[in-house]
Amino acid sequence: MSSNEVVTRVECGCCGMWEECTIGYIGWVKEQFGGTWVCGLCEEAIKDKQVRLGVGIEAALRLHATFMEATNIDPTVQIVRSMIELLKKFMSSNSSKETIINSL
Repeated sequence: MSSNEVVTRVECGCCGMWEECTIGYIGWVKEQFGGTWVCGLCEEAIKDKQVRLGVGIEAALRLHATFMEATNIDPTVQIVRSMIELLKKFMSSNSSKETIINSL
């Protein structure tokens, strides 16, 4: 990122979490998700739903947004849960175990 790029604060259309991003990145994300800006965590959940359910990106976005609204999960709690899941996946993969063992 160059020093002259404008950074602004944007709210996720699914979970309500705020992030600071460049105007260009915000536009790119909105283009990918039908005009809605989504944070990285929601983006991954939406892509996962799309693959698992075999639906388009807009349907997956609506499903995820509806889920987030219905569960009313605090974004902080969502981040913690997502980090725990990522750690579980990391620790369960064989290549990760080898990497950890080799780094000791």
